[in-house]
Amino acid sequence: MKTKKETNVKKNELSFIEKTTAFFDRHEKKLIYLIMAISLLMSILLFDVKVSLSGDDCDYIVAANAFWKNFTYPGHHGPLYPIVLSLFVGVFGIKLVLLKSLSTLFMVSSLWLFYKSFQRLVPTIILLPALFLVSINPYVFFFASYTYSEPLYLFMQALFFYFFSMYFWRDDTTAPTSPTSPCPLQRGNWGKYVVIALVIIGLGLTRTIGFCTIGIVILYFMMVRRWKDLIYTVSIFALLFGLIYVLKPVIWPDSASVQSFETLLAKNTYNPEQGAEDLSGLMTRVIGNSHVYLSSWLYKYLGFRSSTDMPLEDRPFLTLLTYFLFVVCLFALFRQNKFLLFAGVYAGILLFTNFILLHTVWVQDRFIMVYYPYIILFLFGGLFYLFKMKRFKKMVLIYPLILASVLVGTSIHAKKRVGRHIPVLQQNLLGNDLYGLTPDWENFIKMCRWVNVNCDKDAVVVSRKPTISFVYTGRTFFGIYSVPYVTISEIVESSLKDQNDYLFLVIEKATNHHLLNGIMPYLQYIFVSPTDGSFKINDKTIQAAIVYKIDKARFSHEVIDFLIENEFNYTLDHHSFFNQYVEDKRVNYQIINPDILYENIISSNIKYLILPKIRLYTYVNSGLFINTIHQYLTFIQFKYANQFLLIHTIGKDETCELIEFIGQ
Repeated sequence: MKTKKETNVKKNELSFIEKTTAFFDRHEKKLIYLIMAISLLMSILLFDVKVSLSGDDCDYIVAANAFWKNFTYPGHHGPLYPIVLSLFVGVFGIKLVLLKSLSTLFMVSSLWLFYKSFQRLVPTIILLPALFLVSINPYVFFFASYTYSEPLYLFMQALFFYFFSMYFWRDDTTAPTSPTSPCPLQRGNWGKYVVIALVIIGLGLTRTIGFCTIGIVILYFMMVRRWKDLIYTVSIFALLFGLIYVLKPVIWPDSASVQSFETLLAKNTYNPEQGAEDLSGLMTRVIGNSHVYLSSWLYKYLGFRSSTDMPLEDRPFLTLLTYFLFVVCLFALFRQNKFLLFAGVYAGILLFTNFILLHTVWVQDRFIMVYYPYIILFLFGGLFYLFKMKRFKKMVLIYPLILASVLVGTSIHAKKRVGRHIPVLQQNLLGNDLYGLTPDWENFIKMCRWVNVNCDKDAVVVSRKPTISFVYTGRTFFGIYSVPYVTISEIVESSLKDQNDYLFLVIEKATNHHLLNGIMPYLQYIFVSPTDGSFKINDKTIQAAIVYKIDKARFSHEVIDFLIENEFNYTLDHHSFFNQYVEDKRVNYQIINPDILYENIISSNIKYLILPKIRLYTYVNSGLFINTIHQYLTFIQFKYANQFLLIHTIGKDETCELIEFIGQ
């Protein structure tokens, strides 16, 4: 028998939850308006007039401009967002603040639709705290002033839940139907299937992963036995989807495509020759992504981990805890609240699909940000209903403690982010639109603007970040993103074909390599190995080697005498040298043909090249920088000297240089 004291404690515990719920119910309208106001305020306080350093947000603006001016299909990323942006680019031009404000509109509107989707279907003690915590989250509202597709995706996602709630959760007349029930089309309500299908297609056209939503809808209708809804939703979706993708190649026959599943499932997206990932590799990818996006990003969003901008260390325990909580919440909600269950299944399936498809090198929190409102709603809802169960009622006060903990952690992160950003925003609003950038980026953008004013408008100018250069100048730049490499199989095949007429002289690159200018015209390949490489010439480990292809009829043995006299490490046994690379399973080397690089410069009519020293580590000037274009020129100059001329330099530290190509 329970004592009077135990009964009173239990009564007080329950009354606290009941009183809190009653308070939220009574002031729901005022609270939601307050939450919306806070979300708008967060958008303003974290508003950034600059573009992101990755340049991905600029890609959408460039695609929007191309769509408006040339009707070019924006196929590299999801096409819907650039198409939406193009309406504003076409009317107002590239106005960064205006385009960024659209993201703010999408973000704030998505929260309102989120609320309307679950209003009266989810207890206010779950819904309002979840909404409030999203509204003050600085990592969510970071995207409210950037032209990424995520704000539109959040809006489309909220739109999907809103219409799904309206048509299939709140419509009491659409109870589970049997095969003999009247056809929905005969009742005149077929329009809802068209709307749902169009919104799902909109999700997929914003981000390809959005097409998976139709699978979740199918699963839901099967679970609740709404067979007619299932048949007509899938049929209309398939019809509209097919219509769009039949018309697309007719309207845009040369349109590019978003990343294919072959690319996503490749072992190395940057080196498809390594083949497709096997089951073991996919499992490793899922585990790696789970650690990054759950143990690092999710708990950072929840305020339980550091707010630093540096990558966080993986915590496998937190990953396992998250999966455990997901299963527990599924169990708690299974027969208690199908709306919260649907939100959890939706976020869970799409996240897990991302974990399978995303390469582990693509570490970006935006992949989890779009699902955060639904994750937090599901977790709060699951824990709330768990503690309502008879066996866990004594632990009911844990629920408000969890809410308070997330509130404190999120608030601390928000305070740090806002406090750090306000001085930057003040300077930006005063007219210094580059304030807040590190010197490397500031010098780079200043150089782009200098080029736009001082260089011939028709001159082709190379930029490491051509989309950023375009957004800040309105001028088209030529992008060089990597140094093209030659495969060892190509070299072996070529050497076998030419070995009767040519010999291949392999020399270790040395500080006195300039002494070999006489044979420089015969330079064919530059082999570059990392410091831990095991490639050798005459049993000596080398980091770089030069291969010369010389006509046997013209070869003079005086060259060998010169090499010996000057102590060069060389070999004429090119077969043995090449075989080291053929047998290397790591493919841990680079082979460059300077002729290819030089011909690319000429064929692309390149006149100028911008050489910025963009930091390798964004927030630390370690002296290391992204040197792709520098390498490009270095490899060319190794064979073709005096082809480039320094024209202009900006900055004292982390300088940016402009180089003119004067060769040919």
